[in-house]
Amino acid sequence: MPSVLADFVAHVTVEQTDWEQPTQARILLNEAQLVIAQGADETVVISHDNLFDITLDSLPPFVDPVPGVPVTVAYEQAGRRTTAVIAAPEETARKFHTVLFKAILNGTYLKLKHPEKVGGRVLNTFFRAGLLSLEAEAVRIDTEDGPVTIPLDSVTDFNRESRPVDGRERPVIVVSHVRDGEAMTTAAAVESPRKLSLLGRYLRRTYQPILDSLRRLTLSEQETEALTTIYTVGDTDASLPSVLQTEPKRVKQLLQALHSKGLIESGQQGPVLTAKGQIVVNEYLERINE
Repeated sequence: MPSVLADFVAHVTVEQTDWEQPTQARILLNEAQLVIAQGADETVVISHDNLFDITLDSLPPFVDPVPGVPVTVAYEQAGRRTTAVIAAPEETARKFHTVLFKAILNGTYLKLKHPEKVGGRVLNTFFRAGLLSLEAEAVRIDTEDGPVTIPLDSVTDFNRESRPVDGRERPVIVVSHVRDGEAMTTAAAVESPRKLSLLGRYLRRTYQPILDSLRRLTLSEQETEALTTIYTVGDTDASLPSVLQTEPKRVKQLLQALHSKGLIESGQQGPVLTAKGQIVVNEYLERINE
């Protein structure tokens, strides 16, 4: 008998049911399915194989605001795509969101190319087999060469592309992330397009909140120049005051301001970009190169 992974009561809105919306329902999750039970005879059973999207803290347009934090699941039922919104207190909703992803994705076999690129250097790495497991704030892939861990708060960008894997073109997720202040990319291929999309959604778990916070961020021209200079000089021995042509005292003030905004941190040889700082630089470079 499948073990129960989650069991709680929530406010629920289920598209394409004749239930009064929203309603209180019991949520039961195991390794094979998600069950939404309004009563003994009124249940919605969603197989994990039919789930294709999961979002946290966002509501589809047909749902009115409900108490708590919503987890929205999109799934196929009788050949149609439909949606259920499960709203619970924040701690419960966030735990359920993580556990649901784990139930679907843990143990997934994939092919990994890591690292594909470090800084601007393309490396001669190959796709190798691995097993996926999710942590609360990271994605881990166990390979023959050891585990590869990508913290969610290190992700700076990602794309869905097509790459040759095992002699045929396959869709892959290419993840840009930062490790110890160094930018790198990792590519992952999953046989199931549905699971590949869900993996991409999980990797975006902290990426979107970072983007939202950056929209409220204000940088002076000098701060932007200092940030891009840190990105450009990398781990070289270049002196920031000389490159910026600015007095050391002023450079120190700029670095303090960037650190307070969470854009840089201390590295072994000087300041390095955080993931948040890397995203700012990426967007800045895209604007000036348009």
